[in-house]
This record gives sequence, C-alpha cells and structure tokens, in this order.
Amino acid sequence: TSRNSLSASGVPTSAILPLAPFLKAGLIEPTDIIVDSKSGVSGAGRTPKLGTLFPECNESISAYSVGKHRHQPEIEQILGRATGKKVEVIFTPHLAPMSRGILATCYARAPSPSDPLAILRATYAAEPFVFVGETPPETKWASGSNAAFLTARFDPRTNMVVAIAAIDNLGKGA
Repeated sequence: TSRNSLSASGVPTSAILPLAPFLKAGLIEPTDIIVDSKSGVSGAGRTPKLGTLFPECNESISAYSVGKHRHQPEIEQILGRATGKKVEVIFTPHLAPMSRGILATCYARAPSPSDPLAILRATYAAEPFVFVGETPPETKWASGSNAAFLTARFDPRTNMVVAIAAIDNLGKGA
C-alpha cells in the first residue's frame, strides 16, 4: 500500500498530502511540479555532520541535494499512483535552523480554475490528523504531533495551484 511505501522521513508525506488530491481529480498537470521544502535539522539524517549541527546552521538556511535528493523518485512514484500517469517533480530541500518540522510549498500548473481549498477540505474531511485551513500553516503548529496542516490557493494570473503543508517530521513523517 502507499502507506507502507512511505519512508520514515516526512519529506514524501509533506509533498504527497497537499498534491495527491489535485492529481487524483485531474486538476493539476502531472509534470513540472515544484516542491520547495524547508526541513529542521532532525530531518537531515541521524549521522552527525558539521553542517547539520545546530550551532553551525543557526541563523542560516541552505539548499541541499539539489536535483538528486533520495526522496524525489519516491514522491514521483506515489503521486503517480494518484493520477495513473507519470509524475515529474522538481524537489529542492532546504535545511532550516529549527530542531524539527517540515514546511513544503508545492507549485503546480492548473489547466482550469478551481477552488483548491475546497478540494483539500473534501479530501481530508474524515481524517482526524489532517487540518485544512485558510491560514498558511506553520511548523510549530505540528510540533510534537502526528498532525498535518494544509492550505492551498489558485493563482489566476499564472494558472498555478500553490499548496502548503506543515508537519512534524518526527511525528507525521515517522
């Protein structure tokens, strides 16, 4: 099942939750999807490295594994199941100076206008740990929990859906 194919990282979860409903409904194009993800230092792996020690990364934010992140194929595979088509994702993770949490901002072309917030609300209405709201979520909302906070907008100027997820990578991600 797709639940079992998720890794222990929140990276796939933070991209899949906000994008899958739109792909399943055919409301966004399955190609040229951009996922811009900010992750706390606990998401950078268990092996201590100089660049992931909090005193080294504090007061800075940096991209890593650009174009080659290990979770990119996993995100594409699981999202492909939602649409039945090949999905192409440009995934860029960033190390943020926080202990835990992931904030993923996802961009996708929409062939026609839609109400993405309504789509997310309908999709996750029965899910007790997924909260859909008007306000863009913050990672601290999910800290220490299994909750996911989502929002989305349609930009009529660019015909893009912008969908945002905040999770605790040690809660929802694990």
